[in-house]
Amino acid sequence: MTQSENIIDLSYLKEMSGNDKSIIEEMIEIFIEQIPEFEEEISTHFELQDWNGLGAIAHKAKSSVRTMGMEYMGECLEKLEHYSKGNLKFELQLKKEKGIEFSPEEEKYWRNVMYETKSDVDLKEIPELVESFLNQCPKALEELQYTLKHL
Repeated sequence: MTQSENIIDLSYLKEMSGNDKSIIEEMIEIFIEQIPEFEEEISTHFELQDWNGLGAIAHKAKSSVRTMGMEYMGECLEKLEHYSKGNLKFELQLKKEKGIEFSPEEEKYWRNVMYETKSDVDLKEIPELVESFLNQCPKALEELQYTLKHL
């Protein structure tokens, strides 16, 4: 693999760890274990149109991928997080307009998203962002496993 093909950049991780090989190895191993969880949860929440769940896992995964220097994936997850809130707001607004009473959980979500300003155009990007993230995960996994073997 050439550097230009890599989607990971461990510069931040090396700096953060003081270039301590054992810390770098541990962080990579933890992240390798998280990748399948991130893939599964993002797929499931997207398929179920569980916008709150999708936003939550995107938020959780975002800092992990950025620690591994995957800026594109980090940006993708950041957009997913915000667009999911916009989609949740859209669905809750429709309920509110129809006079359907919110459950206590929906009321909590509404307070969290009522000021989101995402438009329907933004929401159409969610499938593309999910697909992009899921396509990058195997590449990231391969690079990280290679890196672990050659530290």
